[in-house]
Amino acid sequence: MIQCPTDDTYLASPEFLSFALHTLTCISLPLHVLGFYCILEKTPKTMGSVKLLLLNIHTCGFFLDILITILGVPYGIFPAMAGYGLGFVDLPGLCLYLIVMTINAISVGIFLIFENRFFILFAENSWWRHFRKPVFVASYAVSVIYFLPAQFLIPEQEGARKFVWESLGCQPVLPTHRNLFVLSLDYSVIARSIFIACGMVQIEMNVFFWLNVYYLMIAKPSTKISQRTQQLQKKLVKALFVQGIATIDLFAIPIATVVYIMNVWYHNQAINNLVFVGLAFHGTASSLIMIFIHKPYRDFVLSPFVRLKVPNVLVGTKRSPDLGFVGPTVIEAS
Repeated sequence: MIQCPTDDTYLASPEFLSFALHTLTCISLPLHVLGFYCILEKTPKTMGSVKLLLLNIHTCGFFLDILITILGVPYGIFPAMAGYGLGFVDLPGLCLYLIVMTINAISVGIFLIFENRFFILFAENSWWRHFRKPVFVASYAVSVIYFLPAQFLIPEQEGARKFVWESLGCQPVLPTHRNLFVLSLDYSVIARSIFIACGMVQIEMNVFFWLNVYYLMIAKPSTKISQRTQQLQKKLVKALFVQGIATIDLFAIPIATVVYIMNVWYHNQAINNLVFVGLAFHGTASSLIMIFIHKPYRDFVLSPFVRLKVPNVLVGTKRSPDLGFVGPTVIEAS
């Protein structure tokens, strides 16, 4: 029997989830468009090697936003591996697979950024150059296939729905226009799949994160790279690290919440709704972080406000009636 409070609050309702996710869509879409413009038009040559990588992460983030807030709108009833799809596409199994795959693809994209900085700065002529592309292919292949076992083992839905409702001590407010989708009654297959995929990409990210930290912050600087170039690269790497780590944290908090709920076997529909609101907030937050953490994008976005604050200055001349000379005069023009 699952422990749960009475789920009759607005936060626990399907209406709240739909409203919150659609509202986030209205906020995030303009930010995504601005992010695309900044990457495509305002990326300087010094960031040229990471331009496509930033575009890759931003595109995946945009796709994830669309999946969660428009197409899928997942109304999960954790700790049961079941829920409803309230979006425009009534295919909750497919939408869930695409959401999970895209989250992992974003994580792989962050690993590629960390690897790119290490390779460009320190390892272009090393043995690693022979293995990096196969590792990239394998990482993305895992993103595509690791959740497939769960898709092939989806139980017969009528019996699975009956089992889920019997296991719930109380029922949340239920949508009347959609059927409950049960992903699995056996959590071990899903847990193993997620553990393997997440473990792989976490190892990759950590290895190249610390390699960059060592060579940039601890090891003796290379004499082949000028001091100015080293400083510019350090600033870029720091910005990319902040962006990458912040993106991972935006995923980690909702996912850790789900893991905890399932471990203690506790149902609270308001928390379940907030989990997906948190995942959907990733698009808004990651776009803002990318725009304001990288100086070229930040300068572009803030340039209209800077121009408003700096007055136009005109230099004129003025004759002194007492001394009889002409001197410069500064005149502020509004």
